Amino acid sequence: MRLTIQERYGYSMISSISKRNIFFAAIAAALLLLYIVPLGSYPLMEPDEGRYAEIPREMIATGNYITPMLNYVKYFEKPVFLYWMNAASFHIFGQNEFAARVGVALCALAGALTTAMLGSFIYGRIAGFLAGVVTATSLLYFAIGTINITDMPLSFFLTLAFASFYAAHVKEEKKYYLLFYFASAMALLTKGLIGVVLPGAVIFFYILATRQWKLFYKPLYLPGLILFFAVSVPWFYLVCRDNPDFFRFFFIQEHFLRYATKMHHRYEPFWFFIPMIPAGMIPWTAFLPPLFSKKSVVRSPKTPEEKRAVIYLLLWFSIIFLFFSFSDSKLIPYIIPCIPPLAILIGADIFRMATDKEWHGHPVVWLALTSGLLGMGLIVYPLFGEHASPAQAWPIAVKAGFGLIGMPVVAWYYTSHGSKRYKEAVKALILCSVLFISGLQDVYNIVAPMRTMKDVSDVIIRERRPGDVIVAYDEVLQGIPFYTKQRVMMVGHPGELEYGANQPEGRGWFLTKEEFLRQWRAREKRFILVVKNDGRFEELFPDGSTGTAEKIESGKYLILFYREEPTK
Repeated sequence: MRLTIQERYGYSMISSISKRNIFFAAIAAALLLLYIVPLGSYPLMEPDEGRYAEIPREMIATGNYITPMLNYVKYFEKPVFLYWMNAASFHIFGQNEFAARVGVALCALAGALTTAMLGSFIYGRIAGFLAGVVTATSLLYFAIGTINITDMPLSFFLTLAFASFYAAHVKEEKKYYLLFYFASAMALLTKGLIGVVLPGAVIFFYILATRQWKLFYKPLYLPGLILFFAVSVPWFYLVCRDNPDFFRFFFIQEHFLRYATKMHHRYEPFWFFIPMIPAGMIPWTAFLPPLFSKKSVVRSPKTPEEKRAVIYLLLWFSIIFLFFSFSDSKLIPYIIPCIPPLAILIGADIFRMATDKEWHGHPVVWLALTSGLLGMGLIVYPLFGEHASPAQAWPIAVKAGFGLIGMPVVAWYYTSHGSKRYKEAVKALILCSVLFISGLQDVYNIVAPMRTMKDVSDVIIRERRPGDVIVAYDEVLQGIPFYTKQRVMMVGHPGELEYGANQPEGRGWFLTKEEFLRQWRAREKRFILVVKNDGRFEELFPDGSTGTAEKIESGKYLILFYREEPTK
């Protein structure tokens, strides 16, 4: 007689598995909604979001998908993938804020999913799911995963490269090497040579640490190598063919000189990224110190395979962390690729603690409380300052605050006084982390309006007439070309557009202050002048005289324009 699954294993087990799957699905759906739905509800922020929306817009406008152009001059600081991804999104969703961000947000979710899959492969399904949640709900990962910049796509492709290499190595299945080479090629197309340098360095030191010398030659899989070059080489070839100076600017200046010098004025001390890790891992910061305890997955791996996995994950984190720490050019988003390996270790260690039932009296409760207070300080202080009214800040503080403070509370509630409900504690921690990032999403509605050119652009669109020339003084205002769909004349130092300004297509569009004032006073063209109201207006017009130009104030900016026709 054949027994059904229910008869063999019992209804309670089936019910438990079903409930767990429903919980997993609900959390995944909540994360999807939190990352995707609000993306179009706030304007593009200066300078990065405006820049990385305008370049693909100009690709569509000109039909040139090979040579990146910003404000219609050549811009070679980054490779092409983000521009192509955003251009494709514009074709599908239109040229708007949602379309400018959705590709990056999908990369963030794909990175969290890849992290979860690698964690599941190493430590089991529940630990892997926890790793994915830790990744997606960490402060820095969520913040960078919902704005339009290159760092999150890079992190996704690096995570995919590291995960596929490890799977290929452990399973000894070469098909995963195809994925590894594809991911490395895409990382190269996303942000340049670090897309291959970082995986190469981690793998090299992993081989030395584990003495698995066969890894020096086994990954050299011919179909994978062919795939790598087939994906990465065509665009570099075409852009170098069309722009002979691209190689020197992109590889020499934007890689070696940028890394080794202070040319972009982004110098920070060596220790700059050290506090960024605990801050960036909020609300899971409390689970970093337990990784060093005697029973942790880091210090007490159960099998030789887990020991090698720990070595691999720690090298993944530490080499990327040290690489950017030694650089003379530092920005906070650079360390996003450090989060997935930490998340895997944290997820595995939370599962270990829940399985071993050792949370009662564990210092993690107090560390979680410290993390909550730290996170509240980071969120509430700037919101209640000059940037937001209490009416704006309170809803954010309530949601994010409940999430942060809730973590130590639920850990204590479910594991003290003989309760020992560790599975419920883990679920409650996950729910608190989702509540935390739901509060973070609301921060953009306060910060974005203060860092956007949308309001200024709206004034220009309302007041301009055919033939008007938009002018920005002493500042590259990236959002104006995107919102107005019009090129902007630059007066003063061209900033990051210096290379393009010196090319033929920049002639006449980049003026010194003296050149512009001569044209302004002669009224050779009908200008719409945008100048920040922080002393720059007085610098440009010391006597305060602007002729008959009308003036409109929009936020921190003054917009000046003539109603009359230009002098012939």
